[in-house]
Amino acid sequence: MVTDEKLKDSALIMEKLLGLPVYILVTTGRTGSDLLQSLLDSHPEVATFNGSLLFHDFWARSVCVKAGEFDSRDFIDEFVGFFIERFKSRYDLFERKNKLGDGRNKSIDIDISCFKEIFVQLLVDRRLDLKTIFVAIYGAYAIVLGQDIESKKIIFHHEHGFDRLDLLMDDFPTSKIICTTRDPRANFVSGILHWRKFDLLKDNEAFLYFYIRRILADVEALERLNHEYCAIKLEDMGNDKVLNGLCQWLGISHNDCLKRSTWAGLTWHGDALSTAKHKDKGWSAKALVNNWEKKLSWHDKSVLNCIMNNRLVFYGYSLKKIGIFDIFLVPFLILLPLSFELRFFSPQYIWNNLKKSKFKVIITNVIWYLLRVKLFFKYYLRVISGKQFLQPVLGKEQL
Repeated sequence: MVTDEKLKDSALIMEKLLGLPVYILVTTGRTGSDLLQSLLDSHPEVATFNGSLLFHDFWARSVCVKAGEFDSRDFIDEFVGFFIERFKSRYDLFERKNKLGDGRNKSIDIDISCFKEIFVQLLVDRRLDLKTIFVAIYGAYAIVLGQDIESKKIIFHHEHGFDRLDLLMDDFPTSKIICTTRDPRANFVSGILHWRKFDLLKDNEAFLYFYIRRILADVEALERLNHEYCAIKLEDMGNDKVLNGLCQWLGISHNDCLKRSTWAGLTWHGDALSTAKHKDKGWSAKALVNNWEKKLSWHDKSVLNCIMNNRLVFYGYSLKKIGIFDIFLVPFLILLPLSFELRFFSPQYIWNNLKKSKFKVIITNVIWYLLRVKLFFKYYLRVISGKQFLQPVLGKEQL
């Protein structure tokens, strides 16, 4: 049941929530966005949700919204049904939130009736638009967990991708964006190998192109929005000085919870794609090791070292200085398949698809491969022209 205390002064609570600044989290692949959110999950001054929330996508497909006028109870029924694993995490096998807690034997079990009632009360006499409902969801989630709304200073929203940022900026024009990043070669290996293992539909040239384009764009993709943003490296998320800088940037106080990864206060041990074994309850250096140096070929490393050299220098990652030999050799190497692309052009792969009359698979792989070559030449030309990589990154001034 919803207590009178939880619903007391709901109008004032909603005013408080609507006045909170919104910070938006995005990622460039497997770069620790979930980890960063989980480190802030238990922070008393942060209102957040359980994982990423593609709210604009849900709003666009909502049956209630499409009807024009709707009741807040109907909307929240639809929302909870669509995102049931966020409230009952025993169903969230992919994020491995069915195995939370120090003993990996707990899961989030939100009182859904209570959550819905709080949400409805927060919206009494309010216009049911996207922004107001979005904020009410974050408020109701914090209240149902027993958190103190008065202590909240920010709403921390995990959008994950870049595609809907324009829509978010329209609704929250003063919001700021933080983007997680990582050594791009480790990111490439982690993303391609882990997704191939988990989802066969992503074992194709189109996904590889999408993933490497995302890596190459990095935080530079945020420049066009003309909003304040910064990046944080996965490798730095265990550094106290960087975390202090993060808290200052977010406008919150430093808290020991930043050393512990949780969802709804329960210890998290990583998603289903995470294979590293470690006993740490927060950021772990061991979890970063994926031996990309051994899994990428000499050809791969030569090309990636060249086309991302300016970024490797800026972030302080290991690299080889580009020489005249590289400048002349790399254009030819770009034309050749990367080690992760070789199977798409192997005789056996092509023959197996021909036998199944999957001509489209073969053709689309070739098309996306040519686009990948074009993309690499774009970044190659940027590097050899001397263009620098300069972006706001937490830790550059703290370390």
